[in-house]
Parts: sequence; C-alpha cells; structure tokens
Amino acid sequence: MARGDVGTDASADLSPVIAPDPLDLRLSLASIVHWADSTGVRRDVMARVAFPVDDMGMFLVVNQLSYNGAMRPVDLSLALGQTATNMSKIVGRLVSAGLVVRVAAPDDDRGVLVALTDEGRRIGERIMSTAESNMRTLLADWSPAEIEDLRRMMARLARVHRSVSERRAASA
Repeated sequence: MARGDVGTDASADLSPVIAPDPLDLRLSLASIVHWADSTGVRRDVMARVAFPVDDMGMFLVVNQLSYNGAMRPVDLSLALGQTATNMSKIVGRLVSAGLVVRVAAPDDDRGVLVALTDEGRRIGERIMSTAESNMRTLLADWSPAEIEDLRRMMARLARVHRSVSERRAASA
C-alpha cells in the first residue's frame, strides 16, 4: 500500500505528551471514558437490550433519560454534543417510535421536557441492568471493600466535578 505524501521529518515526536504512567489519573479516566463512550460498547448494549431501532442518537437519548429522568431538549443537546436542530429530529423519531413523549415542564409555563414512555422506561431498565452486569464483570476480582472504596471515591469525584462545573458556568 502506497503511503502517498508522507514525510520523514526527524522532528516528528511519536511519543505521547504525557508519560505512560499506569497510576496517572488523567490516563485512567481517559481510558475509562473512551471505553464507555466507544461505538463498540454502545452497539453491544443496544444489541443486548434489543433496542428497537438501529439509531445511535435515539439510543443515547433513551440512555440519558434513563439516568437523569425527564430533560429539556437543550440539556439533552448539551449532554450529547448535538445541535438543537438535530436533537429535535432525534426526539421526533423517538416520539414516533413510542419511546418518549414531550410534556409541559412543571416549573416553566413555556418549557417542554422529554420523558420516557412506559416502553421507553422498559428499555431504560434493560440498559441499567446491562450496565450493572457490565460493572459486575469488570469488578469480579475486586473485594467488597475495594468496590466500596471505588464507589465512595467516584461519587466524591463526580460531586466535586459538578460543583466546579456549576461555579464555572455561573461565573461565565
């Protein structure tokens, strides 16, 4: 296979910017996030829960609603890195598929929330069950004390992250 226009620049540094330290939190978090966010993992979960449509965007919205409950479309857009226009299309497809409904926001006269239907909730329950099964598999060799330590530390990290993110958003 021809390489085309590939140079032999001696100044090209092929190493990572950070040293490959197995205890570096940045590397560990990046590895976990990239694994969990991977198309392969998502496709596997879609198959295991018998998601009724081969549409990753629809699956990701049902996943978000399963974790967070009803959400405003703009919050779904932000959470999933989608434009408002694309999110509107995805939500429309979910409504047509009978997995979500649009409902009035109880705290905002003009606001709309996207909520799971009974069928969407059943799928969400299968997603949560699959996530729990995956976690049990990952932690099969861990002691109960190690798992409890991980739970507490991850909850603390998530709590601090939310707090810092909220402070940054408020000051922006």
